[in-house]
Amino acid sequence: MNGAPAAADLKVVLSDALGIVRETRALIRNALDKGFTHRSKADGTFVTDVDIAVEEKVRTLLAARYPAHRVIGEELPETGGGDALTWVIDPIDGTKSFRHGVPLYGTLLALLQGDDPVLGIIDLPGLDKTYSAARGLGARCNGRVVALEDLSGDEALDREIIGIGDRQQFVSAGLPSVFDTLMRAHPGVRTYTDCFGHALALDGSVGAMVDYDLRVWDTMASKVLMEEAGGRYVCSERTGNDPRERRFDVILGKPRVVDWILDLIATDERPTGKA
Repeated sequence: MNGAPAAADLKVVLSDALGIVRETRALIRNALDKGFTHRSKADGTFVTDVDIAVEEKVRTLLAARYPAHRVIGEELPETGGGDALTWVIDPIDGTKSFRHGVPLYGTLLALLQGDDPVLGIIDLPGLDKTYSAARGLGARCNGRVVALEDLSGDEALDREIIGIGDRQQFVSAGLPSVFDTLMRAHPGVRTYTDCFGHALALDGSVGAMVDYDLRVWDTMASKVLMEEAGGRYVCSERTGNDPRERRFDVILGKPRVVDWILDLIATDERPTGKA
């Protein structure tokens, strides 16, 4: 498949991608049963042998189906590049949770047309939930349609939970004031890190998720998922020369809640662009 995929093509590709994710679950289950090793990377984050095995598996399966496509992953070098379509892989998002036996980790897979994601999957093996979407085809969780219901009025804002990443993420983005402002301004701000927080926003369990200093593989699946679910996704981007150097500050969730957050933090920094 070359060029921009049509909706019918995307339906087939989404089915393929879901099949790939199902195969990676077997690797993860096996590792949890038998044990695994871990080490620290140069940036101080953890990587396990499961991260590597999952990414290798995804790359092998993608290469067999879509050999012309470019592939960018968190743990292994970029491959391909002759096609306008790019796969982005985070084999274990939430490696710290995974290492400590907390089941709030996931596998992320997205397909980009240029810089715009047209397909996204968040798979949460520990919770047996798979969120999937493709442009124009809607969003689903385990086959159930995901459709966000916005607030009917601003009076309900105080009853919403606001999900937020770790404070260190905001420090790394140079915007710890955003974290502090939210904590002071809203009674229901809670920390839900990694793709688990994004899944909560898709379900509407939290009104919005505020997640800063993300990499390309952390957020591309969430963009198409949230937009196909009828929610809002806004992003500011700090771009380097290498795709691995790109950083994203994102807010995603129910439109009224996202707008309220944007107004609240406007004096700190307002995400204005799309990823």
